[in-house]
Amino acid sequence: MRAGIVGIGKWGSKVVQEYAAIMKEGIVESVAICDIDDSKTKPFIDICETSNDLDKILREVDTIHVCTPNSTHFEVTRKALEMNVNVLVEKPMAGDVNHAFDLVELSMRRGVILQVGHVFRFADIVRKIKHLFENKEFGEQYYFDLEWSHLIPPIKDVDVIHDLLPHPLDIINFITGKWPLSFEGVGKAFRRNELIEAACIQADYDEFFANIHLSWIVPVRRRKLEIIGTTKSITADCVKQTASIYDGSFCKDLAINANNTIRDEIMNFLDSTKTGKSDYNSSIVGARTIQMVDEAIKNVRILSKNDK
Repeated sequence: MRAGIVGIGKWGSKVVQEYAAIMKEGIVESVAICDIDDSKTKPFIDICETSNDLDKILREVDTIHVCTPNSTHFEVTRKALEMNVNVLVEKPMAGDVNHAFDLVELSMRRGVILQVGHVFRFADIVRKIKHLFENKEFGEQYYFDLEWSHLIPPIKDVDVIHDLLPHPLDIINFITGKWPLSFEGVGKAFRRNELIEAACIQADYDEFFANIHLSWIVPVRRRKLEIIGTTKSITADCVKQTASIYDGSFCKDLAINANNTIRDEIMNFLDSTKTGKSDYNSSIVGARTIQMVDEAIKNVRILSKNDK
């Protein structure tokens, strides 16, 4: 199997390193990488084929991992699918829900795999929490509390909801199997005139609700998940893969062996191209997530800079 990666930025570089390790193990025959900026591919010239020509790479590979900027995901993925290349595209798979479902339909017509990079579905901490949830360890759920935040410059033509909300919504769906029924919230731009940089969103799931805090202006990077239940509660760091369970006033750490989520996601993708089965992070999940993000944005009240 010949693998490709397009978009060799900060995240794409991590992805390339995982594919290079997989190639050394003989799992893939070769790895080809592509970026319009040759300086991005140069550090990998000794281990991968490099190019700035996407069409050339797509003619040579069986799979492509799309790590380009969000605004390009739809066009790059569509081109790959039209050339019958299996695709793993980082979230979000498209800028709007119609484009997302267009990609789903195209992959089905072509008979190729299309998956979306909801990487936390592959984190052992999230899978452990899903297991506890399914076994009623928390009793009935009062609510979920999630914070996805870090400090970064504003991303051109992107707001914080499009950038960060997919992960919390997808994690809740993975754990519970449910999607929100409605949203409400507020958001605000601070360092520019439009496109919000922080938001507080409440999602109603009928049996429970979720508080979701998103921010590009918090100096501490957080990927926090809490479930508050009638019998037990849990608080987890989804990146460090650590968690504590609370039973009344008694607290104990959850035993987790943190796994390499990027590698496990890639291995799932490669296996799916062989079996034809798209488990865990199918294109339908990616499209439904975008549908929910669109609904959230419609129901977030955008505060002006004059609002105190």
